[in-house]
Amino acid sequence: MALEIITERTLGSQSDPKLPIKVGNRSIGTDDLFFVIEEGQFNQGNIEQAKRMIKLAAETGSDAIEFQLAVADDFYVFGHSGYAIYKEREFNDDQLKELVYCSKSNGLELIVSPLSAQLAGKMAEFGCSAFNINASDLNNPSMLRAVMDTGLPFFLSIALAFEKEVQWATDFVQAYSSTAKFILLHGQHTMASGQDGVHPEHTSLGYISTLKQRLGTPLGFVDHTPHSWFPACAVAAGADVVTKHMAPDHTERGPDWHICLDPGEMREAIRWAREIRRSICEQKKVLAPGEQMDRSEMRRSIVANQDLKEGQLIRREDLAFKRPGNGLGPDREEDIVGSIATRSIKKNELILTHMCKRKEL
Repeated sequence: MALEIITERTLGSQSDPKLPIKVGNRSIGTDDLFFVIEEGQFNQGNIEQAKRMIKLAAETGSDAIEFQLAVADDFYVFGHSGYAIYKEREFNDDQLKELVYCSKSNGLELIVSPLSAQLAGKMAEFGCSAFNINASDLNNPSMLRAVMDTGLPFFLSIALAFEKEVQWATDFVQAYSSTAKFILLHGQHTMASGQDGVHPEHTSLGYISTLKQRLGTPLGFVDHTPHSWFPACAVAAGADVVTKHMAPDHTERGPDWHICLDPGEMREAIRWAREIRRSICEQKKVLAPGEQMDRSEMRRSIVANQDLKEGQLIRREDLAFKRPGNGLGPDREEDIVGSIATRSIKKNELILTHMCKRKEL
């Protein structure tokens, strides 16, 4: 089944009455942008480093921080090189609770990307705000069920997926829980290929509006480009949620170091993205700060084209339109033509309404 035939049947729970979607103390689907910093596994299993990342994230103006958490026995087969790596990165229950407490204490929502299904219920119990089902688990029924069983909202990353796989996942979610609250995250994932992130021309940002039109729901974007300006592009394309990797600095190299921003770059990326979001959400014609001054300097005013005497009938040819624009605008021409000058007016002098009156009939 192709994604082109997604209907309200497949995503009925995502219709307008269910929007916006609440994630902790924040809402997605309003005028505000929801920005998530992906920790990028820089903690390497060190809880103090993880808490440091939370504090750095809080200083950037982000809404949430995302941690990928795993239990090695539930992630890799024993003996695989990945098993040993993730065994060293495991947090115990007290440390997992610390992640929740530290995130909330710093004003951030904690998003958990569970790489082990058994962690979903535990992290919900400990107080995380939402889950992000990793793109590698889009087709994993046990992970989908485990996350939905918590009742918390979740993101569903569709990187790596063909459209038929996205359709399978959304059908599975809807069949399992008619009340599931979730948001698709468009994006691409090329880390295993050794590329330095996704090139902008390969991000297919237009697909965000395609999905929004089909589903009628908020949409997000996982930014795996190395650029600080790209989150603003995703917002301009319609993303309500943006996630982006951050590193403590560019000398510390975790698994995803080549697509990470440092805290200063991330702060700028978030600022740009939020400014674009505010611009897009303003649907009225509003003058920018300083534009009124430009109007007075760059617009034209009605001035006398020649000396006019008191009592003289003002004709169209007696008028000229010149800068600056601090007088009557040229569109007020008809208010002046056919009136009588109430005093003498010099050439190039502004003609104002009190300087003329209509001829009495």
